[in-house]
Amino acid sequence: MNPQRGSALKSRSKCDMDERLAFTRLYVKRLKENPDEVFSQQVKLVNSFLKAARDFPLTKEDYLRLKGELGK
Repeated sequence: MNPQRGSALKSRSKCDMDERLAFTRLYVKRLKENPDEVFSQQVKLVNSFLKAARDFPLTKEDYLRLKGELGK
């Protein structure tokens, strides 16, 4: 692999991870600020996210290939 391309992929992956962590922190903060009734609705939402992730038709390799982050 081209060293510059590898560095760019690491940078993009780090950026993706930073965005995910920021979203998670924001989401947890909002969960803590809301009453239990709202939280129970959020649990349903999170469970639906998890189910969608489990049922996602692509493997992680297929997904990365689709994003252009993995060679053919």
